[in-house]
Order: sequence, then C-alpha cells, then structure tokens
Amino acid sequence: MDSHDISLLRDTMDRTTDDLPPLPDLAPLAVRKGRRRRTRARLAIVTTAFGAVTAGALGLTLLPGANTGVAMPAAVPPSTGATPGAAPSTHYPSVVFEETPGVTPPDNPDGLPEAERERLAAHQQRVAALLDDLLPATVTEIRPVKDNVRWYRITAGGKTFQTTVSVRPTDDRTLEPCLSAPARKFTCEAVTFAGNREAQLRSMPVNTSDTMGSDVTFLYGGSRVTLSVAPENVSAPVTPRQLMTVAEDPRFLDLVRDTDEHPVEKKAPPAIPGG
Repeated sequence: MDSHDISLLRDTMDRTTDDLPPLPDLAPLAVRKGRRRRTRARLAIVTTAFGAVTAGALGLTLLPGANTGVAMPAAVPPSTGATPGAAPSTHYPSVVFEETPGVTPPDNPDGLPEAERERLAAHQQRVAALLDDLLPATVTEIRPVKDNVRWYRITAGGKTFQTTVSVRPTDDRTLEPCLSAPARKFTCEAVTFAGNREAQLRSMPVNTSDTMGSDVTFLYGGSRVTLSVAPENVSAPVTPRQLMTVAEDPRFLDLVRDTDEHPVEKKAPPAIPGG
C-alpha cells in the first residue's frame, strides 16, 4: 500500500465514522468445478425469479487505492472482438467502464503496442479463471475490465462489485503495521502462509458504516500483492478470509511469481511509514 493508498484509507475511515456513536489432484478439482457451475446455475434461476438480476452493471464504490468515494461508472460491452487466446479453456469476456456516463472511452487509452495489450489480456484471463474456481460459488460471474489490468467485475446476488487483483512492483520490503479500530469497524488480521510469508487481512467500512469492503495484502519478491472487493450499496460478497483462500492457493502463487518476474503494472512509489 503506497502513501496515496494509506492517505485514502484514512480519509475513508474518517468519512464513514464521523457520524457514528502445491498442485492439486485434477480429479477432485473437476468435480468441484462441476458442482460450482451447477450451484451458479441454480443461483441464477433463483435470483431471476425474484427479479434481482439487473440488465446493466451497477455503479461501484471504490476501496482505498481505487479513488475512494468516486462511483464506478456503468459497464458497457467492449467494442472490439474477443480478447486474445489464453491458457484457460473458458473465455471471460471483458467489460468497459465509462469515465463519463454515456461516453464510451477511447480504445487503448495508454497507447500500448498490440503485443503488450495481448499479454495483459492473457494475464487477466488467467486471473479470472482462478477467481472463478476459488471464490465462493455465490459469485456467479467474473469479467476483466478492458484496458485496466488490475480491475475485474464480479457478480453476486444480482449485483456487481469492483474487484482488484494487483501484483505491482515496489521497493517496500515490509508491510505497514496491521492496526484495527473496532469502534470504526476497521479490522486488520496478520496471518502467516506459504512457509513464513505474512499477509494482512482487512475489513473496513467504505462510504457508509454499513457497507464493508474486503482486502488482502502481502509482499512477494519485488511486488506488493493486493486482492480486494469493494462494496456496492451492500457489503462486499467476499470476506477477507475468502480472499485469503485465493491468495494462498498454489496456482495463484504461481501466477504471482510469474507476474513478479514479468510485471503488468508500473512500479509503485514507496509507502511512507506513519504517513
């Protein structure tokens, strides 16, 4: 978490509380994925029957590090064809977010070479496949956000939520202190996994005291890894512990290792302790 992220996080806490008083055996994996898809099909039928499924994506409230307090604009179908082929057998169509409602953003806003865009899209497909397999079955859809390699849109209970999966180069070699503020509903839990690697699991109110976001952060090689799900007008449908299930999976750690060696994001400025 860089200094800007920390500042936004603190601002969010203040704003929301001012008015308060190794490789798995493939056979079990195939069985689990089959159950997961059947469960999702049943959930989709139930939510449709109750009219909970919306035709378009909902606006999203962002977690710290994603410009907290700014609503995510509506998603629109990408104007280009399918993203380049990736290792996962399932293809996850991307979505485009409008910076200004009703105004479709330009294609390739960063002016990247086509080969680099294909590499980033392949990375997003790999992440989406892991999220699809490792998040709770109540998450019924995962969509990469086009031209933003760290963002994904998940659907649960007929609502959409912004999800961040970031492996960003950093000079940081230690995590900031893991502090909780129970009176403000802000909790931080430090856990050890994959030998002696530390991760921090955070839950915090975002924009209102009743809508909770989830976040997991750890360091790997020369990168800071962040997984987060922001609330919408309801709390995030994934808890920090459920995000940790993704983070500690050997397949996800393989992806982190590969991304640490071949970054897909720009280097973060160093965090300022206590800043």
